[in-house]
Amino acid sequence: MKNFEVIAFRKINTNDPYDENYNDGVAWSRVYEYCLVIKEMKKKFNLTKESHIHNSSWGWQDVHIRFKNELDSLSNNVIHTDIQKSELPKTGIWNITKKPPISYLESFDIVINISTVEEVNFDHIKVFNNLLSQVKCGGLLICTFDLPGLQLEKFEKLFGTKLQISENDITGANSKLQNLNYANLSCGLMVLRKLESTLQKDRNLFTRLFNL
Repeated sequence: MKNFEVIAFRKINTNDPYDENYNDGVAWSRVYEYCLVIKEMKKKFNLTKESHIHNSSWGWQDVHIRFKNELDSLSNNVIHTDIQKSELPKTGIWNITKKPPISYLESFDIVINISTVEEVNFDHIKVFNNLLSQVKCGGLLICTFDLPGLQLEKFEKLFGTKLQISENDITGANSKLQNLNYANLSCGLMVLRKLESTLQKDRNLFTRLFNL
C-alpha cells in the first residue's frame, strides 16, 4: 500500500505554460518548469501565505534567484536548500542524497525539486523517499527531471504506471528557448500527494512494542 497518490507523471510538452521571466538565454527547460510548478502548487493545493514550502533545488544562477523570489512572494514560510552555503535569507544546507534533518520530517505542505534528482550518482528512489518524507499528510511533492537522466524504470515500477508522453514533448530543439546543445533531452513532471503519515506509523509501532 503506497502512502502517496500519483497526480501527474508525464513529460512536459509545448502546450504547457512558459514564462519569459525565466529566460536566461541558456536554460531551455526552466521557462516551462518554474512556471508549471507554480501552476501545480496553486491548482492542487490551497496555497496561502502561511503554507510551508521547501525548495530543495536552490542555486545561485540568475533564474534560480528569480524562482526563489517568486516562491518567497507566495509564502512567508519557504526554505531553499543546496549542498553549498548561501548568504541569502531563507536558505540552508542539505544534500538530497542524505536523510533530512528530523526537523524537516513531515514539516512542509509542499516540497519542490527542479531537475536535480537526475543529476546525482545515487539511487533516485532513495532520493525520492528523502523528499517525500518531508511532506505533510495531504501535502504535495513536485519534481521535474530531465530524460535521459532519471532512473525511469524504477519510478515506473514504484508508481505502477508508465511515464505519459505526447507527440509534442519539449526538447532543447523545440523549446521556446531553443538550445540545440540539449536537443537530445526531454523534461518530465511528477506531482504526488502524501496520503498517510509515516511518522504516525512509526509512533504506533513504537507504542505497540513498548506496551508488550
